[in-house]
Amino acid sequence: MSKITAYIDGQYGTTGLQIQERLSAHPNVDVLSIPEEQKKDPELRREFLNKADVVFLCLPDDASREAVTLIDNPETVVIDASTAFRVNPDWVYGIPELPGYRDKIKTSNRIANPGCYPSGMTLLIAPLVEAGIVPKSYAMTVSAITGYSGGGKAMIADYKTKQGEAAAMASARLKNLDLNHKHLPEMTRVTGLEHAPVFVPTVANVEQGMLVSVALHGHAISGDAEKIHATLASTYAGEPFVKLFPLNDESQLEEGFLEPTACNGTNRIELFVFSSEDRIYLTARLDNLGKGASGAAVQNMNCRFGIDETTGLTI
Repeated sequence: MSKITAYIDGQYGTTGLQIQERLSAHPNVDVLSIPEEQKKDPELRREFLNKADVVFLCLPDDASREAVTLIDNPETVVIDASTAFRVNPDWVYGIPELPGYRDKIKTSNRIANPGCYPSGMTLLIAPLVEAGIVPKSYAMTVSAITGYSGGGKAMIADYKTKQGEAAAMASARLKNLDLNHKHLPEMTRVTGLEHAPVFVPTVANVEQGMLVSVALHGHAISGDAEKIHATLASTYAGEPFVKLFPLNDESQLEEGFLEPTACNGTNRIELFVFSSEDRIYLTARLDNLGKGASGAAVQNMNCRFGIDETTGLTI
């Protein structure tokens, strides 16, 4: 196939740089780039937004909304990495592995790239709600551990300058204790839950890597750990980027610990199901900058343009 052209609006942000790195070695893509000395030229930016086959928006929410208004070429495919359009019914949510989503992505010119936390949570929970195992009314709590790179350049710079006691104090810190994390709307909508989960992430003193976890009580759902594992296995059979480990598998534990960095540098997401008596614990491990951001964006592009989804990505 002939190469497609891509333009990254916000190419110098964390996600933009990661997308650019992946596209630089992509055999089916030519990246359009505004020269440094002209990057503030609004007309040149508009021109690039409209002449590219695919535009990646790596901008704050309001800037993404503004950028979309500048695109009048009906053929331009937009993949937005902000939270601006993730629950917009006119946009397709970009997780191809979720049942029914891949076909929608293939024909849509407006794709909302998922958040990093929801990528793990929805892949764990959406199939269970769809199967009737987890009730839509379930009172759900989601926890997560993430590397600090998910906070953008300011947080990265802050963590990289910490030394001694300051670094130790920042080794694990709760965030978003107002209980209004910006990812809640997509977590709720995509899974089909009737109520937003309680969600408080922990930022760890590692640059990237993520664990997203959900605890379930057997007496409050319609099924056990074996049924949950079987449902996830059938849902993701043949998906190259989803690896489901055996039920209660301990092969990834190091002295009893599951660390968050094993998927770094890949577009892989690993799923785990642990259980004991009535208690079930689901965990997803991923690279927050990979399957949680830039890798997912490239995968969505591949899907949309009929390119093998693994192209340019590491499993």
